[in-house]
Amino acid sequence: MATPTTQPTLSVPDAVRNGPHMLGHPMGLFLLFLVEMWERFSYYGMRALLVLYLVRAVTGDEKGFNPGRGWTESEANTLYGWYTGLAYLFPILGGLIADKLIGTHRSMLVGGLLITIGHIVLGVSGLGGMANSAAGMSLFITGLAIIVVGTGHFKPTVSVMVGQLYEQKDARRDGAFTIFYMGINLGAFLCAFVCGTLGEKVGWHWGFGSAAVGMLLGLLLYVFGKPKVLAGIGEAPEKVGAGKATSIALACMAVGLALSAVVGLAFHRGVFGDLNTWMNDIATNKPKLGWTIIGVMLAGILGWVTWFLSKNRPEDRGPVLSIFIFMFFNAFFWIAFEQAGSSVNVFTEQSTDRFVGTFEVPATWFQSINPAVIFTLAPLFALIWTKLGKRNMNPSQPVKIALGLIFLGLGFLFITWAGVQAKSGAKAAMWLVFMTYFWHTVGELCLSPTGLSYVTKTAPARFVSLLMGIWFVSSFIANLGGGLIAARVTDIESGKISLPWSFGGRADFFFMFVVSSIGAGLLILILTPLLKKLMRPGVD
Repeated sequence: MATPTTQPTLSVPDAVRNGPHMLGHPMGLFLLFLVEMWERFSYYGMRALLVLYLVRAVTGDEKGFNPGRGWTESEANTLYGWYTGLAYLFPILGGLIADKLIGTHRSMLVGGLLITIGHIVLGVSGLGGMANSAAGMSLFITGLAIIVVGTGHFKPTVSVMVGQLYEQKDARRDGAFTIFYMGINLGAFLCAFVCGTLGEKVGWHWGFGSAAVGMLLGLLLYVFGKPKVLAGIGEAPEKVGAGKATSIALACMAVGLALSAVVGLAFHRGVFGDLNTWMNDIATNKPKLGWTIIGVMLAGILGWVTWFLSKNRPEDRGPVLSIFIFMFFNAFFWIAFEQAGSSVNVFTEQSTDRFVGTFEVPATWFQSINPAVIFTLAPLFALIWTKLGKRNMNPSQPVKIALGLIFLGLGFLFITWAGVQAKSGAKAAMWLVFMTYFWHTVGELCLSPTGLSYVTKTAPARFVSLLMGIWFVSSFIANLGGGLIAARVTDIESGKISLPWSFGGRADFFFMFVVSSIGAGLLILILTPLLKKLMRPGVD
């Protein structure tokens, strides 16, 4: 799970400085905690259900219960990749609109309302005959698009508002973001037990729609609480003014709904199906063309990076290059990690023995292992890094990234083992899935909390916003890439795509991430002495 970004503030409004406090922090922090909790509740609830709903047969499960859309796993994972990827891309645009035009307060309201509307649309798309009709599926895609646009407005704003509660050098800032990070993970933890249980045990669209209730509750808390504990926070730029900012915010909302409707109409007309067929044709029948396209894109990226480095002062070029290198390995990590909502999620639902006595554990509940482990281990990791820092033994940034990748690969060893158990139609042991998520989270705790922080500490002042945006672009590429790679799982499982190893079944696909993750971790360990020379002196 990505950590929130931290933004400095020039001055704290008197209403916040002199207002009510709790545990030594402004009460506004705890209001933002609750709002963010409900937004993450909706996002991760959707993430847990999406692929399972799409691949479930139109006739339902073996008992005829809870019919889905009957998509192939390839189609479902491709959509999952685009959904999660765009959820990281759109915040770049949303952040610019908030900074330049409407302020974070109005941006949060626009985003929250769009997310609420999107989940309502998802719920409505499963009513009556729409549950099995093409029109209902197109409406579902429209709802997804609305959520993506809403996330674009919402995601970059709340963490900025947390930063605006404190002066830049206030010693409480780090503690505030730790509390705020707990809100993210609390929402992610709770959603599986509410959205997941309703979706799997009552009906998919009950799960999708329930997230709207949570998001709306968060917005109501914010609207009633802001005048009391967040007065003066998140307002529009003075040159724009409150009235004009409100008009622009309403226009953004209208444009977002209109664009989402266009996306749904395009899906209904088969545009995305044709595009997916074309991409699959290239991947399967025209690999040379596919590699040529990838090569041209990589050459363009390398050319731009080289040009950008030349625009920096000589003393900044090494540190900026280190940021790009770390972005590459960060993307490598999240491509594998995001299998949690796609290939690993489907394997858990279809090929794992989830019975505890007579009770069958819903597959979506396993999505809560990650935030639960973060709650448990994050304070321990913070203590470890602090104690190592006092002894001048705190691992450098490349070493932390390497540890994250190696622990991630270790987690995939367990799901590979589970794949071997299930290759002949048997059910894999549930504890293997648990251990997969456990070690993935240990890897996340090593790698994730330090990435954006490193950018803010290392980037030249005039390029820090640009490089933060590019970091989010790398997250978009990673999430999209993870979905597109997951789309090949059945081809690898069936032997249509061969790999250098052969364990049988889905184990071959999962072992690919053992090799890539541990291999990337060892590579960055080898490169650590060189990378430390590139890094800015005094920055770990």
